[in-house]
Amino acid sequence: MIAGLVAAGSAAVPAKADGVTPAQLEQAGWTCIRPHLDPTLLLCAPPGVGLPPLPGTPGFADRAPSYEFMVFEFATGAFIGHDHLLRPDIYEQGKPPCPQQPGGQYIYNPRNDLWSCLRT
Repeated sequence: MIAGLVAAGSAAVPAKADGVTPAQLEQAGWTCIRPHLDPTLLLCAPPGVGLPPLPGTPGFADRAPSYEFMVFEFATGAFIGHDHLLRPDIYEQGKPPCPQQPGGQYIYNPRNDLWSCLRT
């Protein structure tokens, strides 16, 4: 993932998610990025957790078992949902369902080596 910070533009009419906007999250220390594979989105990771390291980068071997992002539409700041990510070893222990996605399953992302469930 590209590690640049991106805020919703001032011309956008952001919808609130849990009472916050992407710009407010960034002001509170969250890291928000436009993902390389889908630049129409804005993913925000909480402070102290941050973004998961990519394969081959420092910290990859010691990454957290799971991550939770708030997902917004990049162009408008509209809240889409929460993206729950699991390391493959954690996912394989129980293969949890993800009813909101096609087939009701988590989707594997080889770019970051994580299983993803977007909860809308």
